[in-house]
Amino acid sequence: MILSVIYPNHDGARFDADYYRAAHAPLAMEILRPDSATLVEGVPMPGAPAAPYALIAHFHFASPEAMQAALASPRLGELQADIANFTDIRPTLMPGKPL
Repeated sequence: MILSVIYPNHDGARFDADYYRAAHAPLAMEILRPDSATLVEGVPMPGAPAAPYALIAHFHFASPEAMQAALASPRLGELQADIANFTDIRPTLMPGKPL
């Protein structure tokens, strides 16, 4: 199972990718305990003013139960509170499975 955390870009959005990489991602790994994670930072297409997404984080879990356990962590609030430290974008969560 994959939990994708998607940060849709918007005009005037604030997103500190350095903070995300140095502080938030390690905190997410500690709290969610995924098997692995892939971080994709958005970059604009040639001629476009901005990427449609500031960042998409894919957290990989061994099973739906492992993902559910991660989302039930008593420390999830700590992770959510840290979002304000690097962005004003409200993330979207999308659970999924690889094809």
